[in-house]
Amino acid sequence: MKLSAKVKKTLNSTARILIVAASCWFIYRQVFVQADFAQFRQQLALNLQAGSFRLLLLAVLLMMPLNWLLETVKWRSLISYLEPVSLPSAFRSVLAGITFSLFTPNRVGEFLGRIFTLRANRIKSALLTIAGSISQLIVTLVAGMIALLFFIPQYAGFSEGWQDYLYAGLVIFILLFSLLLILFFLKVPVITARLDKLIRPQWRRMNLYLIVIERVGRRTLGGVLLLSALRYLVFSAQFYLLLRAFGLNIPYPQAMMLISVTYFVMAAIPTVALADLGIRGSVSIYFIGMFFGSRGDVAASILSASTMIWMINLALPALFGALFIRKISIIRKS
Repeated sequence: MKLSAKVKKTLNSTARILIVAASCWFIYRQVFVQADFAQFRQQLALNLQAGSFRLLLLAVLLMMPLNWLLETVKWRSLISYLEPVSLPSAFRSVLAGITFSLFTPNRVGEFLGRIFTLRANRIKSALLTIAGSISQLIVTLVAGMIALLFFIPQYAGFSEGWQDYLYAGLVIFILLFSLLLILFFLKVPVITARLDKLIRPQWRRMNLYLIVIERVGRRTLGGVLLLSALRYLVFSAQFYLLLRAFGLNIPYPQAMMLISVTYFVMAAIPTVALADLGIRGSVSIYFIGMFFGSRGDVAASILSASTMIWMINLALPALFGALFIRKISIIRKS
C-alpha cells in the first residue's frame, strides 16, 4: 500500500519524537538509576574544588569535539563515494547517529541514524558506514592485543619454562593476526583475490552492493585507518586525564596499557545498551585497579572517571544530536 506524503511526514515526525524521548530516558536511567550517582556526585564534589581537576576536566571537554570531528572526517571520506556531503552536514549526521545509538544494542543505531540523513542507497550507505566502524574496531583490537603482550608478563607472571614458549607463540600470533587485519581492511590483492573466488554466482545480487566497497581506494582506506588510530589516541587520552583528575596518579605508559586492555575486553563483550555503563565501569575497575593492588579507595575514582567519559563522549553529544534528529527520514518521500 502506497503511503501519502502526509502520512509519511506524520510517521517520520513520530519516529523522531520517540528517538529523542528514548535517548533522554536512557541517559536519565544510566546516570541517575543504574549508576551509583550518589557516589559519583560525592567524588565530583570532593575533587571540584581543586584547580587541577577543573583544568583537566576542561581539557577533556575540549577534546570531545575533536574526537567526533575525526569520526566525521572519516565517515565523510567513505560516504563521498556515494553522495557528496559537506563537513557541517556530516557532523550533524554523526551527532544524530549518537542520539539514535544510545538505546540500541552495541550502539548499532549509530550507523542507522547517519544513513537516514542521506539520499543515497541505504544498503550501500550502511556498508560504507560499517566499514568505518570496522576500521575503529581493528584499531581497538590491534592496540589491545599489543597491550596484552606487555600486560601478561607484568600481571600474570611466568613461573615455568614452558610458559615462555607459550608467550613467544602468542607474540607471533598477535603480530601476524594484527598484520592480517590491517591488510584485509586495506584490500591487499592477495587476500581479496582469494575472497572473490569464494563468492558464488548465485550471490550476484549481494555482489552489486559489495562492489561499492571495491570502489573505495586503498589510499582512502589507509586514511580512514589513520583517523581511527588518532581518534583512539584522543579518547584514550581523555580517559587518562580523567583518571588523573579523580586523584589516580598512574604513569602514562602504564595507563595506556591498562586502558587499551580495558577497551579490548569491552569491544569483545556484546553489550545490551541498558547495561553499557555498568559493564564499562566493572571492566575498568578490574583492569585499571590492578595497578593499585589492594587499595580499596580506587574503585570509586575509576568508576567516576568511567562515568564521566561516558557522559562527555556519548551523553553530551547525544543531547546535541537531538537538535538534528529532524534531519532523519526513516520513511522516504516518493
